[in-house]
Amino acid sequence: MSMMAAQEPDRQHDSGAAATEEPRHAVRSPRTSHRAASYDRGVQIAAAQLRMVTDRRLGKATPEWIRALAQEEPRAS
Repeated sequence: MSMMAAQEPDRQHDSGAAATEEPRHAVRSPRTSHRAASYDRGVQIAAAQLRMVTDRRLGKATPEWIRALAQEEPRAS
């Protein structure tokens, strides 16, 4: 008898609608462009500059590659 009770919710599910709709867990690929890449680089530069300030306040040495990145100028998009 408990087996029948467990199957009842499955019968109430409308499987016809699920076949026509996109699954909820589907992941759409992000739209990328050249502008997005230059924006990401600007974010990296800002993060490197913040890292330099933080390291200076904590008395830590900043790696050379971060210092070089912090010196870059953001690209125009």
